[in-house]
Amino acid sequence: MITYRQISTHDPEYAQEKELRNRVLRMPLGLTLSEQDLRGEDRQIHVAAVDERGAVIGCVLVAFTEKGAKIRQIAVEKGHRGRGIGTKLMTGAEQIVRDRNLGSVTLHARQTARRFFEKLGYRLASDVFTEVTIPHVRMEKTLFG
Repeated sequence: MITYRQISTHDPEYAQEKELRNRVLRMPLGLTLSEQDLRGEDRQIHVAAVDERGAVIGCVLVAFTEKGAKIRQIAVEKGHRGRGIGTKLMTGAEQIVRDRNLGSVTLHARQTARRFFEKLGYRLASDVFTEVTIPHVRMEKTLFG
């Protein structure tokens, strides 16, 4: 059974979340999460997918700025993909944005993940650009209306 819960940078699950993000999102690119990557995470929303053993198998981060909400990162453990975990994490993140009365959310999607976000209702909002050494696109979704 998988549970979904909001965690903070003070919770023990945060270390697991960082390790998951590093392993899934950075190491395949020959990179590692840096202090700069982690800066400000104490002010962001972290939603974790936790399995029955207490292991973090998925996560999503939401940052809020004066311009609105942005999904910063989403990661799901390789062996758990295709089970709807990413969709549930995104649904939870979007609800947090709605709860703050914000009507839209943006994200930078890797080109390889673009179809996943399109299926969730995100639309293309930029040309392709390079971020963390690979092609990305900016996407957005209207949550109200």
